[in-house]
Amino acid sequence: MSDNAHKTAKTFNLSRRDFLRHGANAAMFAAVASQVDFSRAAFANEQKLTGPLNVLAWAGYNDPELMKGFTELTGVELNVKEAESNGAQLSLVQAGSVKFDVINPDAVWTSKFAEAGLTLPIDTTQLSSLEETIPMFLNRPETMFDNKVYAIPTRFGVNGFVYWPDKISAAAAGDAELAWDASLKNRVEIIDWPELYLWMTGQWLGAKAPETATGEDLQKILDKMIAFRPNMRALQADMGTVKTDLANREAWMVWGSSSDNVRTTARLAGANVELTIPKQGGAMWMETLQIVRGTEHLASALAYVNYMTSAKAMKQMAWGADKFAVTNGKVKDLLSAEQVKALGLDMMEEWVSKCKMSLAPVDDMAWADAWQTFKTS
Repeated sequence: MSDNAHKTAKTFNLSRRDFLRHGANAAMFAAVASQVDFSRAAFANEQKLTGPLNVLAWAGYNDPELMKGFTELTGVELNVKEAESNGAQLSLVQAGSVKFDVINPDAVWTSKFAEAGLTLPIDTTQLSSLEETIPMFLNRPETMFDNKVYAIPTRFGVNGFVYWPDKISAAAAGDAELAWDASLKNRVEIIDWPELYLWMTGQWLGAKAPETATGEDLQKILDKMIAFRPNMRALQADMGTVKTDLANREAWMVWGSSSDNVRTTARLAGANVELTIPKQGGAMWMETLQIVRGTEHLASALAYVNYMTSAKAMKQMAWGADKFAVTNGKVKDLLSAEQVKALGLDMMEEWVSKCKMSLAPVDDMAWADAWQTFKTS
């Protein structure tokens, strides 16, 4: 997740033709995978680390300091390609034109990659850094497939409302209906992140499993989103523009867009904004690192995952250019009290307690069509 990627969040930047093609490819890979021993976990029996290691990841993982740290530690060179979306990662791994060793999809896409036979189960006993992981991020259901761990969490965040308190009261921000309040006409910004907004709207409409919405249920969600359009100042392609518009007071409120990161960035820019999770609930997101089936560098891939989830690397991810919350609990010990507060880590437990993980839709194409209708309505 980053200013020009995951939290650019063009999760559905693919055409219907692309989705149909991906579905066919997934079926093909699943057939191939049925002939492969899925019980064989990714592990590093061979101590020799080989490379270079090809990584497909959201912006931020190509931080020069992070890359330099791994190479100095292991001697393995890194090639990091920036991911555009979860769907694009799936497409690139399936295409195989570049042999990626490690990928970085959101946790809720874990089963899609595993079902297609594209990733390996991971032997977590070989990841010493997991001992420092915040307990709530260990063995989460979103990171597992067939009772095996396929994904290791890295960065995460929450989604609610970030707003100027002189324009919007905390009480008002505590109700999700604020997004539709006529007083906010042309004052709310969101980003191009279909999964998030359709899922959150479904949750706020009372759906117990918004990700399963199709047909009439999905139409209700779409109608509610279309009703939001008069208040939508802009549907931005990236988080950077959203943050700038909020800091400049052109937008009075940002809905979603990785709210804790929006709050952090705006506050560091001098904007005294607040974050509230509505009483109807917020939405979490979580990135992961996954190892690609067929990698020729298993030991190096595991070493990379171990390094990237270490306190040293995650401190750089938390207080580097992007400033996202991370899953290593030791990071707080490496930051100053001011940095912890700036990142909202002192509030994170409370925010997370009010959120559910927003899940990937069961019917990708139906949601893609719904979002396109919203964008053009």
